[in-house]
Amino acid sequence: MTSVWLLPVVTLIVASATGGVLAQPLYEVSHRIGLITITISIFMVSIGLSLALMILTIYLYRLIVNGVPEGANVMSVFVPLGPTGQAGFSISLIGQALQAFLPVEGSSSPFLGSKTVGDMVYAVCVCISFVLWSLATMWLVFGLLGISHVVKQSRFPFKIPFWGIIFPNVGTF
Repeated sequence: MTSVWLLPVVTLIVASATGGVLAQPLYEVSHRIGLITITISIFMVSIGLSLALMILTIYLYRLIVNGVPEGANVMSVFVPLGPTGQAGFSISLIGQALQAFLPVEGSSSPFLGSKTVGDMVYAVCVCISFVLWSLATMWLVFGLLGISHVVKQSRFPFKIPFWGIIFPNVGTF
């Protein structure tokens, strides 16, 4: 089990962030399409984050039992930053969009029709984003400790596993 198992799951989370970015401009064109876009984004980030957290649990167990990967493969310890940091970003975008979209005009629902529902949902999304970014920071510390441990034992050449530090670190922070 390696952190590469996270890569298929990250696509859902990245796509949900794209939906969060596109939802507000779409809402100006059509309220219905904007709400559908943000709803699909919520489902995508929920599914992606659920799967990512399951895989991260197994990966953490693997790191505890077997230790960090050997040689240049240690660079893959940064891959868990991707789903955690990107999900935090996606949820903050979704919260901003929902703050603008809610309350839904003409809704008979006491929740969706409430005047403060947009602010409440945004506050919850900011809290969830903060927790996810804290989790990403934890994985960053684990990655740095793992690399320092491997570098102390032996040097390793610049090889293809170094791609593992590009997306997670640049996309997260």
